[in-house]
Amino acid sequence: NHRGRWNYFPLNAILDRKSFHMDSSYSTHSTSIQALTSFAHILHHAAKPSLTMATIEDDATTLASKFQPSESSLEKLSIVKETLLRPRGASIGVEYEPAAASSKSSGDISILSMQLRKVKAAAIWTKDVDTLECFVKEQSSAMGDFPGPVPVIYWGVPDAASLDRVAEGGASAVVIDYAQTLDASMQPKLENTGIIWKVSSVEQMQQSIDNNAGDIFLLSESLLQSTNFADIETAKESLSAIPKSAVTIASLSSMQPENAEISQGKQYASKGISSLLVQSCCVGDNEDLKYAQFVIESISKKSSSSFSMTGLTGSTNGHFGVSSHSGEVKWQRTKTQ
Repeated sequence: NHRGRWNYFPLNAILDRKSFHMDSSYSTHSTSIQALTSFAHILHHAAKPSLTMATIEDDATTLASKFQPSESSLEKLSIVKETLLRPRGASIGVEYEPAAASSKSSGDISILSMQLRKVKAAAIWTKDVDTLECFVKEQSSAMGDFPGPVPVIYWGVPDAASLDRVAEGGASAVVIDYAQTLDASMQPKLENTGIIWKVSSVEQMQQSIDNNAGDIFLLSESLLQSTNFADIETAKESLSAIPKSAVTIASLSSMQPENAEISQGKQYASKGISSLLVQSCCVGDNEDLKYAQFVIESISKKSSSSFSMTGLTGSTNGHFGVSSHSGEVKWQRTKTQ
């Protein structure tokens, strides 16, 4: 520990006897060196070589400060970054949160996955491990196509059972609270999945970057409501503390009164936030695709002209899903909630 920071050493470096410079000048410490070498060999058989840790503890540890993502994890994270980081404006991802009454089959999920890609969703977020694998499988089938596959991100509860299924399902990334405490045995479950840190301060983002733990961040509601993001200039100044290559994500509620999510999304983008997550955008009803296209197109375009449904099939239900005289687009879903 040097100046309050952890120094990370790969286990294979510890196992290399040359690293200990075993010459005569160290003869008085030979017993300690042999003991350390033996202990390192024990660790070598108990841990995977691709993991690097600051300390080995039996107690639960804060993941962000004790664990560095593996090469496989960082590779997946780089793909997520390429999709979420745009040259201009904010990318827009959508959440699939199936309603209790939803009866979507795997075929329905595959169709929705393809359609979301075509309406330019930057990512698909879900807390539902049952449908995650369907999304991943369909997106993988679009390799080499245009538009290409988008990341599938799990942001549900990261417990042992869900992380196993998320890893098996092939998720692009999983959201972990920066301050969350996880048992050391759960860390290897994240080895092949990108990690997006949910942060509550700019300092946590900087710490994660300094520790090489990752640079994609989901901003907590408390951070978005703090003085750091009170206005455009203050927000830009706060974000100037982190590299431009880092990705910041803000979430917003779907189908707000008077379509307030549109102005909220535009405001976040003007503050320099890289990507937006529209919560509960899709729930398994017949408005999923219409609403997804509406919110993505409306936030992305500079003007506030009326929304067009060109390029999609499907009938509207009365006045729902179309503009009213006041310009507000109303949705059937909000009437049944």
